[in-house]
Parts: sequence; structure tokens; C-alpha cells
Amino acid sequence: IALSREANEELGITDFTPERLTSYVFESECEKELVFVHKTVYDGEIHPSDELDGGRFWTVEEIKENLGKGIFTPNFEEELQKVSLIPSLSK
Repeated sequence: IALSREANEELGITDFTPERLTSYVFESECEKELVFVHKTVYDGEIHPSDELDGGRFWTVEEIKENLGKGIFTPNFEEELQKVSLIPSLSK
């Protein structure tokens, strides 16, 4: 329920079927959070809310080229390896 609500509030997505990939605890010097990772395929319009501070879609190649450069959060970079969405990055 929370995932559907957040997807609607943040992106305007209402009709999608999420697939749960994993969950884990992410901890840094300033935070500790329980993260649930899902994926979906969505072919509708996306309407970002005013709450979002920018954002865009990245290709796999753009992501690979920018890893380790301080562009992405440490959580995102670790998560890419954990969930194996980009096989060449898997641990």
C-alpha cells in the first residue's frame, strides 16, 4: 500500500505491478534505514510532483560512466550491486 501511494504521490503512477527484489538495512554516518527494493515496467506518462528536486531517466551506460564520481548516493551505488539489475556490476 505504501509503495502504491508513494508512486502515485511522487510520480503520478497509478496502474503498475511491482516486483519485490530484496530488502536490506542501509547505514551511513548520518542515517540508518530499512530499504525495500522493487522494480516494475510502466508505459504511461510520468508526472513528477513539486516535492521532487529534479531528476531524470539514465541509460545503463550513463550510470556505468558516472559511478564513483559522487553523482549518485552511496546507497544507490551499493544497491545496484545488490540487486543485479546491471549484471556487469554484480558482486
